[in-house]
Amino acid sequence: MNGAPIDPIDLEVLRTRLESVGEQACRTVENTAISPAITESRDYSVTLMDADGGLIIGSGQVVFHYGAAAHAVRSTIARYGAEILPGDVFLSNDPHNGGGLHPQDVMVQQPIYSGGIRVGWVAVSAHLMDMGGMVIGSFAPEATECYQEAFRIPPVRLFREGRENSDVWDLLRTNVRMAALVEMDLRGLVAGCFFTSEKIGEIVEQTGADLFTRSLTTIRDLSERELRRRISLLEDGVYKCTSWTEYNRNFFEIPCALTVAGDELIFDFAGAAPQCGHFFNTKPYIVASELMVMLQHRMAPDLPFNNGLFAPVAVVCPPGSIVNADPPAAISAAHMHVGMNAAGVAMQALTMAMAASPESPQHRYLGGAGWESALATQVWSWTGADGQPDAFIALDGNWVGGSAGAERDGGDLGRNPTGIAVRGAFPDIEVLESWFPLLFTERRTRHAIDGAGTFRAGGGNVFGFRPHGVAEIEGTLFGMRRWLPLQGMAGGMPGACTELSIERADGKNEVLAIHGSGHVAREGDTVRMRLASGGGFGDSLDRDPAAVSADLADGRITSQQVGAVYGVVFDAAGNIDLDATGQRRSALRRARLGAATPAERPLRPAVAEAIASVDEQPLYPGIVQRGAVAFAKASGAPLAVAPDHWTDGCPVVVERRWAGDEPDVVLRHYLDPQTGAALHVEVALDGAPRSFAMAPDRWTQAGRAARVA
Repeated sequence: MNGAPIDPIDLEVLRTRLESVGEQACRTVENTAISPAITESRDYSVTLMDADGGLIIGSGQVVFHYGAAAHAVRSTIARYGAEILPGDVFLSNDPHNGGGLHPQDVMVQQPIYSGGIRVGWVAVSAHLMDMGGMVIGSFAPEATECYQEAFRIPPVRLFREGRENSDVWDLLRTNVRMAALVEMDLRGLVAGCFFTSEKIGEIVEQTGADLFTRSLTTIRDLSERELRRRISLLEDGVYKCTSWTEYNRNFFEIPCALTVAGDELIFDFAGAAPQCGHFFNTKPYIVASELMVMLQHRMAPDLPFNNGLFAPVAVVCPPGSIVNADPPAAISAAHMHVGMNAAGVAMQALTMAMAASPESPQHRYLGGAGWESALATQVWSWTGADGQPDAFIALDGNWVGGSAGAERDGGDLGRNPTGIAVRGAFPDIEVLESWFPLLFTERRTRHAIDGAGTFRAGGGNVFGFRPHGVAEIEGTLFGMRRWLPLQGMAGGMPGACTELSIERADGKNEVLAIHGSGHVAREGDTVRMRLASGGGFGDSLDRDPAAVSADLADGRITSQQVGAVYGVVFDAAGNIDLDATGQRRSALRRARLGAATPAERPLRPAVAEAIASVDEQPLYPGIVQRGAVAFAKASGAPLAVAPDHWTDGCPVVVERRWAGDEPDVVLRHYLDPQTGAALHVEVALDGAPRSFAMAPDRWTQAGRAARVA
């Protein structure tokens, strides 16, 4: 009966059946596509949507595709409307016009019908090895407009009512390199669509179209209702973060102001840099697609990832900016530098809201910036034995070291319990060596002191290979975080930066710019990628000495770093000397205060005591609010009166991240004025204003009350 309540068990059975169809469709894609980017690295996804393009369920490894797939389908519906018919299959790839995350992530879409009624859509997306443009692989760091990057495809029909549209296939084959490989992969995506359409059709026949549609709506509404409830536990207010996207030695500002208002979140990127002549301009739907995946993993990992989660969240991107670029802006890396960074900055703002919200379950599970904002990629090409171009994409650049959290060290190689655990797979080295003329020399975890803290960051991937069986290979390289490291939290140190290099056959090491094409590696040369990591959590001088000793034994740090960074002292027998360690740590904290610039607005204890209260609320890890005053929790040192920033009362040590004529990136260490403990370490461009702020309403209101009193 229409409108009758739906049994919750029936809902869950339907949801898991849909998930199963998506997982089976993934196997179909893997079994029919042929390139290692899909079959080994699993750079693909399967997304189910309702009849109007609302997200139902996503499957496959690339979770960022799901929201973009819904955008692609809605764009197709807007373009064709009533002309969409059973058996149609559509293709798009242009982010400016109904495409996915970037031009190589094509979107193959098929409407699903039952009894002549459209009941849903499936979109299957994967990274295709080439979509044309000025360089093989279609990632073009030197591109200044989208016309140079790839063959741009708005939503068009690959199949019309079940019959292949040969004109579109001919255009595609003519405009891409490695046409046979690209076509076979594309047909694998079509196979995934056909499989999904048939299986969903069977489910609809069993349940009935009306009940199927109402069930999808109910699942979506339940997800929305529960996420709204969790958002309502966050402290209302405004939380701000700023970061920068790099193009070699140029930096482009990305600020985000998060407003928490009841059961809604508004992420506003007003002030973002204007769109530019580089290949990483992006679009609002890309920022939202990536942000919502990060948000779900932090706030709702137990909820179905569907359109209901998007409902309470608004993403505001000013037109003409790098987060909302207009054609002909270059956009072939729209999903990485700006898209990921914007989503990451938004998540840092959300983390500050969680830190100020004791009623939120996420208050306990805080951590530094996620690995998603530090990816790197390489595409290397050569002329094959048949005289045709061939290429390899090094997707090992996804395996960045994870940031530490409030109760744990960061995970190695992108594994992060409170962020997104990388769901892809390390491609099998032996498969790659059998497929490509390459010999792989190393794949291991990078060990470095970067990301030190009470809890330290994990290590990123170190990856190396050399040409084997060909005279030379030519590469396009690009990535994030060459100069500006991911920062930690609560006094934790920033992470390592990405380094790309070629060790020449004569032993010379050539460090490469992180963006560029035309790099050549010849026989005997070794290409090496050392990936970035996230930041630490908490002051490194508070790390458990036993954990420091274990890191030393594992080769993660050196004996010099044990004393200089962690303040741990060993006796002659190699055992930890706790008394000497305590003395050394106290001396290091005093040295910090001695090197610091005095607080901008020091607060006298007598003034603080006059307006403080006994009630205590968190503002930031290690910082608490008592009435209208912010205090360092551990020492009780007063820092600021509301609504001022709590760092106003902190002595500050400013340290250049790089020496000589390298970019002016600085670390600002905000210290406890009594003890010298590190309360926060900020990463910023020299001369830039403070890049973060937290202003829950109770803080700003306390300031008004204090002024009135």
